[in-house]
Amino acid sequence: MSVRVAIIGAGLWGNNHAVALQDHPGCDVVLVCDRDARRAEAVAGRLGCRWTTEVAEVADSDVDAVTVATPDHLHAAPVIAMLEAGKHVLVEKPLATTVAEARAMVETAARAGRSLMVDFHARWHPLYMGAKAYVERGDLGAPVMAYARLSDTIHVPTSMLSWGGQSGPEWFLFPHTMDLIRWLFQREPVEVYAKGTRGVLEGRGIPCWDTIQALVEFEGGAICTFETSWILPDSFTNVVDNRISVYGEKGGLEVKNEPSLWAFTDRYHTPFSSTSVTRYGKAWGYQYEPIRYFVDCIARGVTPESTGHDGLVNTAMIAATLQSLAEKRPVRLAEILG
Repeated sequence: MSVRVAIIGAGLWGNNHAVALQDHPGCDVVLVCDRDARRAEAVAGRLGCRWTTEVAEVADSDVDAVTVATPDHLHAAPVIAMLEAGKHVLVEKPLATTVAEARAMVETAARAGRSLMVDFHARWHPLYMGAKAYVERGDLGAPVMAYARLSDTIHVPTSMLSWGGQSGPEWFLFPHTMDLIRWLFQREPVEVYAKGTRGVLEGRGIPCWDTIQALVEFEGGAICTFETSWILPDSFTNVVDNRISVYGEKGGLEVKNEPSLWAFTDRYHTPFSSTSVTRYGKAWGYQYEPIRYFVDCIARGVTPESTGHDGLVNTAMIAATLQSLAEKRPVRLAEILG
């Protein structure tokens, strides 16, 4: 079975969806949608398919599945529309930027009997898959403590994203690390207590947090400190600073600094590991694998991992972080999820 696919969102990450699927033997990308006609036409031209600026045209089409790569705060409307139209949906992280929207998306998928997958692509990174194997074998024992840092240079909110002020490091970066630790701990979050700083980005007209640290307690008493920032200097060796440590009752593991190549050319740097590499006639990269996996699941009629429920819990963790920042107190996840 060849899965007929449409892509909604032809921007930075939507281009990755196109790259991932253009040579996938199990699918046929037939439609690209973006409110910017030039972007939609450009991506569709590379794929040799139709394009539109209207989400309703995608809903009315005969595609089997849709991938959604719109900005963080613009996921709910197209996802719900596609599910109601009977399409299976893959959506970029975060699932939504409010718990109400995330819950509505999950409930719509259940009513429609369609798959809703969230692209937590860090789960597909070879080193994190290796870390998961240690957990599954029981080599670490029950989780005790973890530390997870994921930060970007100030280039990201000031130059790379036009909508940074409508997101923030919490919505752009915490989804990765909060999902990873929950996935590795195999425990549900219970409580969040957060502190943060503002001012640098606000001084540049971008109304969002500069830095946040969130201490999260999980079931069984395990804890993790999550750290994020959007103001690393552009002189940092990589656009991303990513480090994770996990400790259990029997052992531990660490993944440090955007695991990648260290280069000494015109400058000392570490190339961004989600940059596309084309070799042997195919685009390679862990960022493409969950998109291809989604299509494979639809073709086989199986439910994908990295579900809408995972996305709902992830959104609730970040919402609890923001509530803790606002109210200067620990926030229970039960308050957020009800």
